[in-house]
Formats: sequence, C-alpha cells, structure tokens
Amino acid sequence: MKRIVRIGLGLAALVAVVMVLPGYPAPSHGYFANTAIGQVDILAHGAGQGVAPTNTRKAIDVAVAQRADIVEVDVQLTADNVLVLHHDDTLDRTTDLTGPVGKKTWAQIAQEDQGAITLIGGQRFSGADTKVAKLEEALVDFPNVRWNIEIKNDGPIGAEKLCQLIKALGLQSKVLVASFHDEAIAHFREICPAVATSMAPREIRTFVIAAHMRLSRFVPTPAVAVQVPVFAGGFDLTNQRIVAALKARGIKLHYWTINDGAQMDDLIALGADGLLTDYVAVAKRVAQNAPTLSRP
Repeated sequence: MKRIVRIGLGLAALVAVVMVLPGYPAPSHGYFANTAIGQVDILAHGAGQGVAPTNTRKAIDVAVAQRADIVEVDVQLTADNVLVLHHDDTLDRTTDLTGPVGKKTWAQIAQEDQGAITLIGGQRFSGADTKVAKLEEALVDFPNVRWNIEIKNDGPIGAEKLCQLIKALGLQSKVLVASFHDEAIAHFREICPAVATSMAPREIRTFVIAAHMRLSRFVPTPAVAVQVPVFAGGFDLTNQRIVAALKARGIKLHYWTINDGAQMDDLIALGADGLLTDYVAVAKRVAQNAPTLSRP
C-alpha cells in the first residue's frame, strides 16, 4: 500500500513539474506582420471558386476586387515540371482534356480553358483569364497579393520548384505554403526555411491529441498556421481546448471550407483567425460586422 502511495505521489509530482515547464515558444513570421490583433483573414478558396472558375486568373481578379486578405490556390506539376494553377490530379473535371496533369507538358495544356465547362449561377465562362495558368505568371501579375499555396504533389519536386520560384521572385514574406503530404511540407521546410508553412496532417493529429492532454506546448512545429475543417478524424476541431492551445502557441487557426454566413459568425466568435471560403464578399461582410473585443 505504501508503495502504491509513493508511486502515486511521484506521478503527481512529475505531472506538476511537466505542467510548469515552458514548452516551445510561439512562432513568428513576417507573413502575418501586418495582421491586426483580432483580425480575421478571409482566404479566397480556389481563388474564390464560388463566383468564378477555380484556380483561374479570373477568380483571382474577383477575389482581389472583393478585398480578399489572402488568395488560396492549388498547384500541380506538369510532365515537364512546370507548376500550374490546378486542383485535381486530372484535367477531366474542369477542362476539355482528360488524364493526369502530370502526363501532359505545359505546352499541351497551356491553351486549355478551365472555365469553358464551368457553370456558376447559370453563367458559363470562357476567355484568356480562364485558361490554365502558370503559377509564376500569377505571382508576377498580382504582386500585392498574399498567397496561400497548396502543394498537391507528393515527393520533393513540387516543393523544390515552389521554393525556387518564391526565392527568385523575392516573395518569402508573402506566401504561406500548405500540403496534405507530410513529406512534401517537410522537404519544403528544409530547403525554404524562411517561408511560412501551415501544419501537415501528421502534425495536426499530434497537436490535437496533445491539446486534449494539455501537453500541446511540447509539440515541436515550425508551422505558423493550421488549416482544418470543423470536424475530422473523429475530432471536433472547434473544441475550445484545441483553440486555446493554438492561441497559446501563437499559431493561426484557419477553418475550411466555410460558405454559410451563420457558421462564419460562430467560428469567428469561437476565435478563428481565418476562414477559407468560396464566397469572399459574404465572408468579408460577416467578418466586418463581427464584434472583436470579446474574441479570444
């Protein structure tokens, strides 16, 4: 019995020590340098695909006109390793071509229209600003945009091409890089440590579990943001313990894809730092009308 008591006291002492340890410091990056305290960033998902064809210059134009804080785009590699604005692994859903993007050269898809078969609100789109575009062209032609770029390809090549492009254009403080591929993000961080990244899936799972155990401050990550749906993998990602853990680490919390005004309101009140949405104008109105003084 005495031994059990001693073990219990020892564990309690260990827990007490752990709870007062400082953990990892909050990250800091120039990407968020001009973000005001309490500001909710509105991210144009797919460049604002609710009102214009996804990942097109047309959509970027509209997102900029509607004052999106950040333009979120997806990039795929062509067969000749050109990064293009495109979401799917294949061309079938948004163009007249078929098959994988990675099996076509840039020359083969350069004139393909990503808007010709898109129908939004009864309107069809076709023109120069809905052609498949190089990422490089978009970055050059929209110099004042803050970007959220998602690497869709696994492996090192996509990460390397993106890093080279960001460095060449001097955009290290204007790009936040994301990916569903842990290895792609890990490699990108190795070769482009000055560029902001969001958490990869493995990091998110580890952080969420640790947050529930009140140990998230010991989870190492260079990420300055986490971008998640409201529910995933059996976890409610709006749980206040998770939100508080991210706030304590200074990691920005972005939810996707939020298109309902009431849900936007709820997430802003919860403490969201950003909303990825197909409808920038709607989200901007909600964010502007949301009280900020009471936000966490």
